[in-house]
Amino acid sequence: MKLDALILAGGESRRMGGGEKGLLPLAGRPMICHLIERLRGRVGHVWIGCRSEQRGYRDLADGILEDAGDSTGPLSGISRALGALDCSHLLIMPCDTPLVSPVSLDRMIALAQAHPDSLVVVQDGDYLQTLHLIVPVAKAASLEAFRETGRRAVRGWLEAEGISSAGATVRRSS
Repeated sequence: MKLDALILAGGESRRMGGGEKGLLPLAGRPMICHLIERLRGRVGHVWIGCRSEQRGYRDLADGILEDAGDSTGPLSGISRALGALDCSHLLIMPCDTPLVSPVSLDRMIALAQAHPDSLVVVQDGDYLQTLHLIVPVAKAASLEAFRETGRRAVRGWLEAEGISSAGATVRRSS
């Protein structure tokens, strides 16, 4: 399995008054840097998905994947990455989760290795963490077909793939 990571940082941060959410300081460093540090050594490359005007993320990771003009939320960035990167699987995290547990990352990766054709999604109790997932690049066509219906919600795509928050043990689809 050739695993890369995509940190989603393209949001407009409206609930936080705008600005660059991932660049907010935490323990003297930008929040996103803590996440990048946790991902290093677990993935081949760390990429940041953001809008073209978000200049502060440059040089923090292995590269930037700018949102295309038709960006309509996280699925746009995920789709773009699945088509652009040279990996077999993509670990996706939002930029505002700097303290994600290394144990959780390792468990996600182990599950993806054990089930390489399946999506791996974190479930926290009864809540599905829809932006903490590992996606096989082979799911790119499924994602594009879902986006062509005009739907934009990550949860909707995951449900179309057979993943729901109906049971605490649901973590992947076949």
